[in-house]
Amino acid sequence: MVSKDASALLGAPAPPPGTWRAMRPQSAEPLDARLRALVPVVHGLAELLGPDCEVVLHDVAQLPHSIVAIANGGVTGRKVGDPPTDRMLRTLRNPDGTQDVRLYLTSRDGKILKSLAVTLRDQDGAPFGLLGLNVDISEIVQAQRALARLTAVARAGADTDPEGEIFAGDIRDVVAGMITGILGEMGKTPSAMSRDEKMEVVKRLEERGAFLVKRSAEQIAETLDLSRYTIFSYLKEIRRGDEAGARTLRAGKRPAEAVRATGGPAGGKK
Repeated sequence: MVSKDASALLGAPAPPPGTWRAMRPQSAEPLDARLRALVPVVHGLAELLGPDCEVVLHDVAQLPHSIVAIANGGVTGRKVGDPPTDRMLRTLRNPDGTQDVRLYLTSRDGKILKSLAVTLRDQDGAPFGLLGLNVDISEIVQAQRALARLTAVARAGADTDPEGEIFAGDIRDVVAGMITGILGEMGKTPSAMSRDEKMEVVKRLEERGAFLVKRSAEQIAETLDLSRYTIFSYLKEIRRGDEAGARTLRAGKRPAEAVRATGGPAGGKK
């Protein structure tokens, strides 16, 4: 249904004395025919998108009372005859340097609005009007934040994202999922990998427990286009390096008393 404001603009019987002055200034010029055709669009969009979506139509010729049609004006508290926003004035000041369709976020009295502005131009490219939509997404944003808190699984203060988990009915699918995930992390296919990169894949699989699965070496070798012997060779080298690193770490954590008792790290005198 077209509102009373729209009916007046479309040529319906004039409202009672005094009402029209509240809707538009007495000095307002007749509405541009191009904009008159868009008044039903304003109210149709508002009906489609619901009460949280304000739809507004501006007539550049009516500045500073540029709003000539508005639906769901309670979103921003505006009405017909009200002025443009500062953003619209900037657009009119620099019409050639502004995109005709602009999507942005703004705020109004604590509300979060998602706004769309469409500049309407004549055949010579000069702006004659603007169609705007302002959707109050405050409740959606609050719900989104609440859901994010509810679904968060990382520990407080953790810097890393929670890891995924592979659910499967066959252990080979679990191993395959681990391999696929690591290849995705590295951003390469096995055919494009160097020896060191394939060893890194094996190292990550070892760290994630893939080699606890019986016969997983054959599956991994097949995927990486390596022999089973090569996989075990990589594993031996990786584990040897891990053991050497662990010994170094243990040595670095020897109690100070033990170091002093031996006369220093190498057992010599000070």
